[in-house]
Amino acid sequence: MTCDPGVDDAVALAVLAAAGAVRGIVAGAGNVPAPVAHHNAAGLARLLGLDVPVGLGPSVALDGRPVRRHRHAHGADGLAGLAARLPLGAPGPEATPPAGDVPIEGAVLGLGPLTAVALALRRGARVDRVVWMGGALAPRPTVDPAIAEFNAAADPAAVDAVLAGVPEVAVVPVDVTSRVALREDDLRRWAAGGPVAAFCAELAARRRADGGGAALHDPVAAVAALEPDLLTWEERSVACPAGGAPAGVLVASPGRPPARLAVDVDADAVRDRIVEAVTAAGSRP
Repeated sequence: MTCDPGVDDAVALAVLAAAGAVRGIVAGAGNVPAPVAHHNAAGLARLLGLDVPVGLGPSVALDGRPVRRHRHAHGADGLAGLAARLPLGAPGPEATPPAGDVPIEGAVLGLGPLTAVALALRRGARVDRVVWMGGALAPRPTVDPAIAEFNAAADPAAVDAVLAGVPEVAVVPVDVTSRVALREDDLRRWAAGGPVAAFCAELAARRRADGGGAALHDPVAAVAALEPDLLTWEERSVACPAGGAPAGVLVASPGRPPARLAVDVDADAVRDRIVEAVTAAGSRP
């Protein structure tokens, strides 16, 4: 999987860990700079008991632009101020490995900008399938009115490279992921569980909406990769135009290879899967 942890990424990783579905992690720039993302991913892997390689992903977009996100989204450390509580402690330069030391190939779950996958394609890697949380089907209100969805807006050229270069691409856009919200009693259940579940409860609590629940987008994509039948899909040929207003909106692009776009979701079933998986991960010693 590729990611940029990120509160959502952390909960998604717990969901995948409960299913035994993590073979390797590449963490790059997105919610936080690449070294911070790598540190968070390595700490989360240790918290979850995952014995998998954790690689450092790209620091900039394909065109060399820096990838930056407002700190209000996930906090300066990416984990709403909780990163120092991970088993690796506070980040340090010694925790940063050489870039590109974990291969990206086969089936990939993308939970951040698609830069690392696009670079792997450039290097000739065989990527057969990508499930990606990203893009928006329509403009939507956000804290930053210029951005409809961050993962797509951060590197639209990478989105187009993956859509054109990977035989099977499944896109789970923010319009769909935002329909799944954890409830207050879900967070209380996690808080009363083991260390992983309790940590996820604290993370999710920092992302509460006014109604008390929390919409966490990446775990929805994790469930989509594991149980795609819980979502409704349509085949569409789309592109992610650079300089779009707002950025990150996927637009029709006839003649391009079609992707599978999620257009609806069984929100209750997906929420149940997320809650049960994190609870299971939290019950481990």
